[in-house]
Amino acid sequence: MNEKGDGYMLSGSVVPLVTPLTQDEELDKSALGRLVAFHHASGTDGLFLLGTCGEGPCLRDRVKLELVEAVLAQSQGTPILIGVSETASRRAAEWARRVNSPGVELVLMPPTFLFAASKAEHTAHVRCVVDAVGSPVILYNLPGKTGGHSVPLDALELMVQEGLVKGIKDSAGNLEYLRGLLSLRARYPFFRVMNGELTCAGEAVLQGVDGLVMSYTNVDPAGCIAMIRAGKAGDNREVQRLQEKFIAVRRCFPRHAAPAGWVKAILARLDLCRPICCSPVGTVEPTLPDALIGDRNG
Repeated sequence: MNEKGDGYMLSGSVVPLVTPLTQDEELDKSALGRLVAFHHASGTDGLFLLGTCGEGPCLRDRVKLELVEAVLAQSQGTPILIGVSETASRRAAEWARRVNSPGVELVLMPPTFLFAASKAEHTAHVRCVVDAVGSPVILYNLPGKTGGHSVPLDALELMVQEGLVKGIKDSAGNLEYLRGLLSLRARYPFFRVMNGELTCAGEAVLQGVDGLVMSYTNVDPAGCIAMIRAGKAGDNREVQRLQEKFIAVRRCFPRHAAPAGWVKAILARLDLCRPICCSPVGTVEPTLPDALIGDRNG
């Protein structure tokens, strides 16, 4: 499976798209159209639905299915990735079967946000989903939401060897772990490594990740594309400038603010969607940080 790079090769700037909601937590289809058009116009390389920024674990199943159907209809050939975040393997396999379709890639979060998993349990969970859909998946490493547990590198290598996994979105923010992932890619060139942590995005692109999948991409897709290009060119100064800008934007919001909350607060000021998140997450005051105002005025 994909041992020679067949099929979709994860790379570039992929947005973990927010899910625009109405006051009743229904899908705001009008806003969704504006968001998708915004990323098409910006050159974003892929749309990742139902991740943490997309509130995948929080939305009702009906709303999730409406979102997937609507985005697939508007994709215009842009790769679509869909998050699978369930508390147990059979639940994950059932959801994966429901959303799997031609042109869709599945991004699987291990179920360790409730249960710490051994290497064998990690592998069994992934295998259950892969067997259900008949194709390898992309893993989502998010220790901040999984009890501090990262996907063990030796378990990951076994899954790559067996053709179960073809890439990873790593949001650990741990450069030593990232180097382990890049070493794995050196041994298995079809395996893709994407950074999902804003605070080390610059260092990650300079170390050679295949791209970025960050909440921040929702509000500044051009900046993320520029950072990837600067990293490939070895332009350390430009990468550092962009890193400082990204962090300055994030610091305009409370540290505890949920990713969907602060992202939607910016998007609301850009007239792209309302700042509403799934309850009990509160609304963040719509704000347009100075760093982004400068970009729009320039």
